[in-house]
Amino acid sequence: MNTFRLKGSSTLFSSDFSSPSGFNQSNFSSHNSSSMSPKKVKKFFRTSPFLPFAIVLVVVIVIAGFGISRLMANGKGSQTVLSANNKTSLDKPTATETLNKSYDFPLKDATGKEVSKLNYIIQSVELRDSIIVKGQQATAIKGRTFLIVNLKITNSYDKSVQLNSKDYIRLIVGSSTEKLAADIHNDPVDVQAISTKYTRLGFPIDENEQSLTLQVGEITGKKDQIKLDLK
Repeated sequence: MNTFRLKGSSTLFSSDFSSPSGFNQSNFSSHNSSSMSPKKVKKFFRTSPFLPFAIVLVVVIVIAGFGISRLMANGKGSQTVLSANNKTSLDKPTATETLNKSYDFPLKDATGKEVSKLNYIIQSVELRDSIIVKGQQATAIKGRTFLIVNLKITNSYDKSVQLNSKDYIRLIVGSSTEKLAADIHNDPVDVQAISTKYTRLGFPIDENEQSLTLQVGEITGKKDQIKLDLK
């Protein structure tokens, strides 16, 4: 029995340079242009108690500038990646078939009481050699392809619903008795109240497989079979 879940129920130094070790800024400023010879300047920088602070300050400024430039570069790189992903395009499907098969499945609350129905429409199917999965392009290996089932699900109930769209479809290949579940999906699909949601299912298959049948229905309910004729 398929299960729905109803949502909503449940400082390195002071700016005052007054003189440690007898250093006075005003005296230094008033005599620096006339009395500070190159030798005295060198001696000052070797003996000044403020030299370590100045070195640290320069290092901090250099590191900060480097970090900011890296962040700006990374930001530009990220924008480029996003732009490229937004422009990702796929080749046309190698075969398609329009189905527009509509099914109504009961929507039940926690007690099992039917409160509404979900309209589940299989719009079309197609064969593709590449698809987009979670924003990334995936390409089938040699000899394989993807069968994609395009769905339209309508929730006419006044509460949001979560469901596993893959629970309603199985794929039968050739004369096999095995029923395959979709490997590619967006489940659980969140369908808001009084709204329609588009989603899809995907099955990796052999590219030369000609006989494909969809089995549609609730897990424990009646099943319908649709033999595909993709061209």
